[in-house]
Amino acid sequence: MLPASVALCALAILLLPAGAASHRAASPSALGELSVVSHRPAASTWRRTQCGSPSGDADIPTRWASEVSADTTPLPAYPRPQMVRGRGGDRDKGDPSLWSNLNGLWEWEPAADAAPPFGRPLNGSILVPFPVESCLSGVAPASSATLVAQMWYRLVFDAAVADGAKTLLHFGAVDWQATVYLNGLLLRHDGRLGNHTGGYDGFGFDVTDRLKHAGNELLVHVLDPSDAGAQPNGKQRVSAVDRPGGDTYTPSSGIWQTVWMEAVPPSYISTLKIDQASTTNVKVTAFVEGGGATTPVRFEVVDRDGTTVAEAAGAAGSEVSIFVAPPTAWAPSGAD
Repeated sequence: MLPASVALCALAILLLPAGAASHRAASPSALGELSVVSHRPAASTWRRTQCGSPSGDADIPTRWASEVSADTTPLPAYPRPQMVRGRGGDRDKGDPSLWSNLNGLWEWEPAADAAPPFGRPLNGSILVPFPVESCLSGVAPASSATLVAQMWYRLVFDAAVADGAKTLLHFGAVDWQATVYLNGLLLRHDGRLGNHTGGYDGFGFDVTDRLKHAGNELLVHVLDPSDAGAQPNGKQRVSAVDRPGGDTYTPSSGIWQTVWMEAVPPSYISTLKIDQASTTNVKVTAFVEGGGATTPVRFEVVDRDGTTVAEAAGAAGSEVSIFVAPPTAWAPSGAD
């Protein structure tokens, strides 16, 4: 049972110049706006593939899987519900003027090597973000012998961004090693050229200076040797494609979490660290990109009716403690 003292509140945070009154003073134009149009393969190029051994004995589609289609966006929800930008504050939808979901049908093909196929369509299609071995990817291998360890993804899109805004490209997760190119250029992540290693953590890029209004070409090379490699792979086994069951499972190669873009102002909150061990105090650290070490940050705790119940201010990168008294009590009987 959940304790009745759990506070039902949201935390509103904004980078503010000295003397600013409230997060409600922020306008969408101060945050930047983004519009993306993707040019995808025809929906007819995708179909759900059989999984669960070559015979399909272990292929058990669910009601929800049967609703997946290349005509609609898979996993349309806002992918970062703990930190929503903009004034709407809807953790499931975000502010649609500030972000764009790139999930859907992408071009795809196995890769003979890591030489980028710039400027040409790929030979097949895949439904992102379902991993290659998933039935819903549309390219699941029929046997262990046909499993693909190297592959290319390609998406062409147009993008309109508000003047002065930065544009970020996010990958929720790619298993295992991803190399990302935009418009012929290798992207840079955390000071390293666009190679991200690790199948379970998200990563992203600031693509502001490499984005065009039309005809952007996004290429992703993925290498996933599964249990044939030396990297940690859990219980993923290539052999499980032929023989599912027991305590092993098929690999989950390629893009398997949402790919998305967002527009942010020149100085923006990149990450939050929240310590909510107490029922009366919440400790928050806001990390900022594009601002100085002393960039002021305002914090407001807002109840379910939108009323500010506590507030504090501090500098970017520094922990700020916010006292909330008395917190709004919550219990399962009062949920709606």
